[in-house]
Amino acid sequence: MDKLKVLMKYAGISVFEYFPDSDRMVLYNEQLEEEKGIMPFLGQLGQICTIHPEDVQKMREFLLGQTLGTVELKLLEKGHYKRVLLDALQKEVGDQSVIGCIRDITEIRKREELLEDKARRDSMTGLYNHDTGKLLVNEYLREKRMDASSGLLMLDVDHFKNVNDVYGHLFGDEVLIGFSGFLQSFFRKEDILIRTGGDEFVVFLKEISREALEKKVSELVKRVGKLTFSKRDFVMSCSVGVCFLPGGLGDYSYEQLLEHADLALYRAKIAGRNQYAVGEKLVPLDTGNKGETAVKLLMDETMEKREFEIYFQPKISLHNYKIVGAEALVRWRRPDGIVVRPEHFLPFYEKNGKIVELDFYVFEQVAAFLEKTKRSGITPVPVSVNVSALHAEDPQTTRRYLEILEKYKVDPGMLEMELKETDTIRYENIKDLLRSLQEAGFHTALDNFGVGSSFINLIADVPLNDVKLGRGFMEKCEKDYRGIGFLRQMIGMLKSLGFQVLCEGVESARQVEVLKTSGCDHVQGNWFSMPLSAKEFEKMLFLPGEIFCRCRKNEEHSTGGEA
Repeated sequence: MDKLKVLMKYAGISVFEYFPDSDRMVLYNEQLEEEKGIMPFLGQLGQICTIHPEDVQKMREFLLGQTLGTVELKLLEKGHYKRVLLDALQKEVGDQSVIGCIRDITEIRKREELLEDKARRDSMTGLYNHDTGKLLVNEYLREKRMDASSGLLMLDVDHFKNVNDVYGHLFGDEVLIGFSGFLQSFFRKEDILIRTGGDEFVVFLKEISREALEKKVSELVKRVGKLTFSKRDFVMSCSVGVCFLPGGLGDYSYEQLLEHADLALYRAKIAGRNQYAVGEKLVPLDTGNKGETAVKLLMDETMEKREFEIYFQPKISLHNYKIVGAEALVRWRRPDGIVVRPEHFLPFYEKNGKIVELDFYVFEQVAAFLEKTKRSGITPVPVSVNVSALHAEDPQTTRRYLEILEKYKVDPGMLEMELKETDTIRYENIKDLLRSLQEAGFHTALDNFGVGSSFINLIADVPLNDVKLGRGFMEKCEKDYRGIGFLRQMIGMLKSLGFQVLCEGVESARQVEVLKTSGCDHVQGNWFSMPLSAKEFEKMLFLPGEIFCRCRKNEEHSTGGEA
């Protein structure tokens, strides 16, 4: 008996006996002595507060023999419900009572729930893993009120690969854990937080208006920049793609909302990161290539809304310091007034082939500007525009450029078509394109000369009018007298081949002096003028001497190069 008592106590087992005829319940202690009797039992089962209301019927059916096997119930003890398992001995003929045992399984269920919860969560951050998050969101979307609106965010830690490369993977883990902790404190308990993998996270917000959603995301982006970590020089930022599901729209799944949020995230990255973008419409997407879809939608919207703007950086003659031309540069002015530099979006356009349409868009804006200045009585100057190497694959490129000029009545001689030296990997096609442009009356130029080396042996055989020395070429050549000597020889060689030479990225009086004594014809750079809006450049054309005067009066300074 002593051993039985120990075993029963260790296993959390107690014994009961129920007498149906008298509706009497007897509970026995560890010595198998009657400890408590309740009568009537089933008669007042609904009033016995120790049994959870949901389990009252289960208890009744169990004691009356209507349920076979074990039954799990919740019983109140010291202000908390514990989980118990009821089991009864099979009654023999003539037995007047039901004898069984009650086993406390509270700790077992807690361990099971803990293990189950761990299986549902990401081991590092404690957020839901992707599979669980997807199930929870889809379950909510199936059961939500038809008029309830919601939102799904996709978040990405900006340049996270650089974090691992610079600080190491242990610090990278610290960033992910800290960011996850911030998300848990920033969002509501009812919101569903998911780590989808790597540095990407998803947050689903239940029953939220669009206004509240955007306000929340805007605050999120700001707050992330204030997070601190063990590496004091590390400053964190994130990009967010937002998909808003208005009330009244049904039959949307987690996967569909995620596609749109992912697309919006891609657009936020194109725009320069450390910001959020909202998917405007829940439209069918081409899931084969989100990048191509994102760029196409972005380009259509920005051109339709005329968000791309053309800036002009003057080209200055080193013979008389007059404006002899300009280069057209594209900028993206977002609706919030922020101007996005081309290095943040042009690589995506080049990668997806959409740069071709952007080139034509810029070209037409330049043609319209030249026509406008001429009507205003201003003497126009030639403008150079960038041409992607992809144009060389289309034999109709030159014809399309000419059609645009015909629309605005502009002479092809007022346009200079620039191709980068690094684009010359497609040499034969490039050569044909340049020849076609020259035959149509355009000037042609090789941009960023000196970045590569493969073109030096071929340059004499290419239909070009001008060669632009790249910024890096200038920086290397001005370091010592040997560099200056090499620069002079290079300029001399290019001019002997009949090319006019321009150097870009000029940012100091010293560079101007070296280039002038080396025989360079024209220069372009922030020492003379930063890129200007069309209106500012138009004003400058009224004052052709201003460039020279400002250059001579100001002290040497640097404000960063053109792009």
